Amino acid sequence: MTRNSTADAGPEPAADKARDVGLSSGLISGTTVATILRRVRDSAGESGVQLLLERAGERRPLELLDDAAQWSRYDAVVALFEAAVEVTGEEGFARRCGEDMVRQWESSEVAELLRSLGSPGEVLRNIALATPKFSTAWASEALEIGDDFAVTATWALDRPARHPALCSYTAGLISSAPVLFGMDPATVTETSCQGRGDDRCIYEARWDPGTSPDADLQRRVAHLESQLGVLAERFEALQATARELATVDGVDASLAAIARRAGAAVRAPRYVLAVDMGAGGLRLHHHGFPNEHEAHEVAEELLAETPAARHESWLVVDVVSGDRHFGRLAALYPDGVRFFPAERTLLEAYAANAGTALNVVSALDEARRQNRTARALLDLASSLAEGGNSREVAERLAQAIPAVVGCVHAAVLLWDREERCLRYQGMSGYREDVERRLRRMALGEHDLPDFDQLRSRPEPRIVGIETANRNVRELLRVAGVSHACVVPLVAGGEFYGLVAAPMEDPAGDLDLFERLRGMAQQAATALRNARLHEQIRHQALHDSLTGLPNRALLADRAERALVVNRRNPATAALLFVDLDNFKRVNDTLGHGVGDGLLQSVARRLQHTLRVADSVARVGGDEFVVLLPELGPAQTVTGIAEKLLFALRLPFTVAGHTLRISASIGTAVAERDDTFETLLSRADMTMYEAKAGGRDRIAHAA
Repeated sequence: MTRNSTADAGPEPAADKARDVGLSSGLISGTTVATILRRVRDSAGESGVQLLLERAGERRPLELLDDAAQWSRYDAVVALFEAAVEVTGEEGFARRCGEDMVRQWESSEVAELLRSLGSPGEVLRNIALATPKFSTAWASEALEIGDDFAVTATWALDRPARHPALCSYTAGLISSAPVLFGMDPATVTETSCQGRGDDRCIYEARWDPGTSPDADLQRRVAHLESQLGVLAERFEALQATARELATVDGVDASLAAIARRAGAAVRAPRYVLAVDMGAGGLRLHHHGFPNEHEAHEVAEELLAETPAARHESWLVVDVVSGDRHFGRLAALYPDGVRFFPAERTLLEAYAANAGTALNVVSALDEARRQNRTARALLDLASSLAEGGNSREVAERLAQAIPAVVGCVHAAVLLWDREERCLRYQGMSGYREDVERRLRRMALGEHDLPDFDQLRSRPEPRIVGIETANRNVRELLRVAGVSHACVVPLVAGGEFYGLVAAPMEDPAGDLDLFERLRGMAQQAATALRNARLHEQIRHQALHDSLTGLPNRALLADRAERALVVNRRNPATAALLFVDLDNFKRVNDTLGHGVGDGLLQSVARRLQHTLRVADSVARVGGDEFVVLLPELGPAQTVTGIAEKLLFALRLPFTVAGHTLRISASIGTAVAERDDTFETLLSRADMTMYEAKAGGRDRIAHAA
């Protein structure tokens, strides 16, 4: 599967790598760090912030520290608290930061989530669920809750005791619970403290319900104005999200923006958005992982049919749009942490945004694909209309397949009727060495168990490397594919070959099948026309009895050889071969035996000559041999003598053993020769050989 992954900066590299997807229990939320920075900035300005970072030994960029989505290690936050006291001179700095949290982040989704619980008592009753929004370094529980008081406990998870600054910070957080509802802050007393050697930190909080907005009109107006401000901020945040999604460049940027805002809303130390775009591959956006490998492991588990069944601390929602399932969005906490029920609804809203974005992208991709397909099919139809031979048609088809099907490479195998095998004739996308190897390979009828059905049922089918026979397996191995979709090329009941394209899914793709079938039908018609054209051309240029080139084809080949001869004289020659006493065979045994003898002579001449040589039948019992590439070791006399010897050997035709001879006239090309002048000289010397007693060779002067 193709992978496209983006990662936001996560916790510091030294974060604990616990086995549960690497989640560390020693992290503190980015809202805490951002609150520290804001309070120092308000007290000592930007220079104070720089001094704070220096004294805390903090090397991370300031913009990263100001980001509420970025979680930090326990020790790093403690160092910031200690340095902040030095820079500001404020002994109660940590507690003031806790008190500032609600005012600073009152428009956040977390604040709205806590506010939805209805009262300060209910907020503190759910302190076990609320604490991980601020830190995974400690846990909390409610011990006793009343209308105007609460007793809670907090303890460190991964160390013997918490730092005193964090104890004070927690007291400040607890005191601000009534502020969520427009009341005055609670009075908080820490009656036990781990920092003083106790097992847990115990906090007793008391607040005055009489300060509720409901108890006083002026307070109610002030509270409503505050809530209107909160709603305005949240509306602006939603508008910012919409603007970001509308202006980002491409699907990956859209998904990254959605994932980032979802992570900030749910306030988990790690989140993952994993979607499977089919042929587009896995698109992964994540935050908080120490490396890509770990993020991909989680993504693969998320995309399973029953994701994260063993992880109760994973909040997982589906990314869907209509009836299409794209993937999943998840927020991750360490083991033992639970989510608020409302957080699922919140995360589902962001997943719906992702689904909508992906649906739009998919629709655009499909429109582009259809446009590319239509253009490629039009180009194919245009190129096939140009005509050409079978191999040219195969090459054009192979070049068009990748654009229509969306594959990397493709091939067209044509049926050789004489050798009764399939050979590669058109290829696209292969390396040169692979293409050379494939062109040397062939598939016979025995390699295709359903060969007869290829003609009668020209339907697309899947060929797999695991189930194919040895030759097909080797062919697939060389091509570098495990499965291929093959479509027979059939027109007018005639089988012309196969179209082959790699297939990732062994189950097949109906849409791909239809596209390949349409291309195969176009190409099959073009191949039939090309084959008819080739047959007509062959008939026009070959002797119908022997299948040898006729005078017209010989003249064309000779003229090309004479062009070379003008640069290198004496490198081309013609041999005029006339059978001796052939008329006697026709007169005594009949024309049927005579025709059979001519066919046998033609085959023997071909087998005796070199590959580069050509032999043509130019008359009843007259043959002309073209020698286009005479080298120093290849003399006209030597080749002519081989022909005479071959023709002296007996022939068996229709049960008759026949012996014949021939008279051969030779002519070596001169610089200014044409085919006609060279043929005329060879013809004249052939008559000299006949006049000299037959069964001999005569050479032109």
